[in-house]
Amino acid sequence: MTSNQFGSFGFLQSGSLEDEPLVLLDFGLEARQNEIYDFNNAYRDYSGYLFQYTLRGHGLFTWEGQPGKGRQTENLTAGTAFLISVPEGSRYFLPSDEPENCWEYLYVHFQGTAALPFFSRIRAAFGPCFALPADSLPILLWLNLHRELREGRQLKSYEGGELVYRFLSGLLRTLESPALFEPSASVAEGIRYMKEHFDQRFSMEELAGRLGLSAAYFTRLFTRETGQTPLACLNGIRLSHAVFLLLNTSLSVDEVALSCGFSCGNYFCKVFRKASGFSPVEYRRRYARQGRP
Repeated sequence: MTSNQFGSFGFLQSGSLEDEPLVLLDFGLEARQNEIYDFNNAYRDYSGYLFQYTLRGHGLFTWEGQPGKGRQTENLTAGTAFLISVPEGSRYFLPSDEPENCWEYLYVHFQGTAALPFFSRIRAAFGPCFALPADSLPILLWLNLHRELREGRQLKSYEGGELVYRFLSGLLRTLESPALFEPSASVAEGIRYMKEHFDQRFSMEELAGRLGLSAAYFTRLFTRETGQTPLACLNGIRLSHAVFLLLNTSLSVDEVALSCGFSCGNYFCKVFRKASGFSPVEYRRRYARQGRP
């Protein structure tokens, strides 16, 4: 990327609404190298949401993890992003001990009440940092707009908010669509093991240990690449087999539970009801073909 392709664009109020649900404030492509670039988001001089995606090089992002786990650090290499709400207890910065490293990134700064449901869902499911394909809609949308604005295009009234909505819905859809990602060797092996041993009882700690990883790292990696936790994936595999047994055998609920790797019938019923809206007995009564003409 050449220097004349970098640059930021800022936007004034895009329409006549006093409280627009989504407002694009500014976005751009920037490159940082051999300089002080360090932001503590607990003490920023503006509010809103910030998305930043690494195009080349790398930066560092730190945040307060789950209780008892202390502060966590993410190396933001090409293809990884962070999403924050300012103010919050996080920080991103260019490593000062790597003068040759050039951190090139795309950033989007926006605000509005309509962003909160998307932000809450993304942060709860994927955390502040996650990977995105470079050719995914959330990235191409801004790269294409940046090129068009450099060529003289102007945004129309309310178009900024419309673009932010497209971005947020596309971002959430991309993160929740495992097919968009080629899983890493560790995640692929974890899925293979689940499919082959779902009828056995094992913890995520034991599975991660088989892969030579900590449970925390494996869970984080798995969630980032597939859009769901390892336990959710395992339960999905078990539930699929449970449905087959409920509809095609006369096994009791407890027998189905144990055959699918669940610890007991009560836990199986809880997981099954949450996924289907019915108890296993109710589901079998409604949909089983046994005994029907």
